[in-house]
Amino acid sequence: MSDFFKLDRNIQLRIVIMFITIAIGSSVGPNMTIYYVEYFGAFLTGMLLVSVQIAGFIAGLYGGHLADSWGRKPVMLTGVAAMAVGYIIAASMNSPLYVNPYVTFFGFLLATIGLSFASPAEEAMMIDVSTLQNRKFIYAMIYWVINLSVMIGAALGGWFFKTARFELLVGTAVGAIISLIIVLVWITETFPKEKRQSHGQSVWDVVKSYKVVFSDRRYLKFMVAGIGITVIFSSPDYYLAAHLAQSFHDLTFLNVPIFGQRMLSVITITNTVIIVLLMGTMTKLFSRWSDMKSSFVGTIIQGGGFAMMFLLTDFWPLLIVTVVLTFGEMIVTPASQSLRAEMMDQEKIGVYSGFSSATRPVGYILSSGIVSASVFIGNIGAAVLLLIATGVSVWFTYLSVIMLRENRTR
Repeated sequence: MSDFFKLDRNIQLRIVIMFITIAIGSSVGPNMTIYYVEYFGAFLTGMLLVSVQIAGFIAGLYGGHLADSWGRKPVMLTGVAAMAVGYIIAASMNSPLYVNPYVTFFGFLLATIGLSFASPAEEAMMIDVSTLQNRKFIYAMIYWVINLSVMIGAALGGWFFKTARFELLVGTAVGAIISLIIVLVWITETFPKEKRQSHGQSVWDVVKSYKVVFSDRRYLKFMVAGIGITVIFSSPDYYLAAHLAQSFHDLTFLNVPIFGQRMLSVITITNTVIIVLLMGTMTKLFSRWSDMKSSFVGTIIQGGGFAMMFLLTDFWPLLIVTVVLTFGEMIVTPASQSLRAEMMDQEKIGVYSGFSSATRPVGYILSSGIVSASVFIGNIGAAVLLLIATGVSVWFTYLSVIMLRENRTR
């Protein structure tokens, strides 16, 4: 913990903000799908959720563009303010006296847009004030905080969303306001005015600013690797969930019935607890490894582990593989994120961060495609596709790192 207090104050504050925003988001986010289905029906809910993802995608691109012209703090301030207003609207529309699901949806849409808009600036600020030497530790700390906040948020949501929804939503609004105050009062600008880009703010200006990224072959290769990693990371939300629901062999453990959906929860909880307890130790243990070595080993362990889980149907084998692949996850995550920061053009970090966040939906689409393809290719075919994604990630990481090393020696 002493290493945390040695970090730049902006990084410390960003980690605090991240803890608050992810905790409040995970406390209500998953449960809102049930809420929308109750009021709108399954079909319209699906369309609304897709529209939220599209809006967040566009907001992320635009926020990345403006982070290099406005500076980091104004973009963060705008995004977090939008998030706070969105949560306040959602809370006010679910009081014991009045409920309006339509305005509630607008509130959460605004909150999502705000979060996506601020995200590239937040990442750019972190890169501005970090070094090659401490980035792996910072990303490991961030990943630990993410898992801790998700665990706390999910517990709060599961316990209070149905019985005390209004109070829970008020709590999310208060958390968002606290985050806004932190940005407004204590966060300082890290991108000097003399370095800022002079491009405009129109849609065409946004498109032109991203031409720089598309001309960077090294970064594009690394983004291909990142898409592969996203396919691996999102496996529990897509094919693994479907596989366990259909094929898991039910049993009773400690007088508790365990079926497919509960097994997925056991896997998620086991993964999160291990990360929260051991992330710091793992970071120190593998601190001497290069980022490329850590990425290779971690990706292979995690990707191979999930591919194996696509073939397993029993409790103990699944639990053992969960433990093993979680160690791979702890190895690859800080190394991969540290590499991504180094790959960026340091004069256009906002745009690069925006593009990075925009590629993640591609990974989610491919991961969901495995579910559809499994109807024709079965469990083995799904496992093979995930192994291909793992191989693609490793290979394109290698290609991009080779180009990075060549650039270093020039």
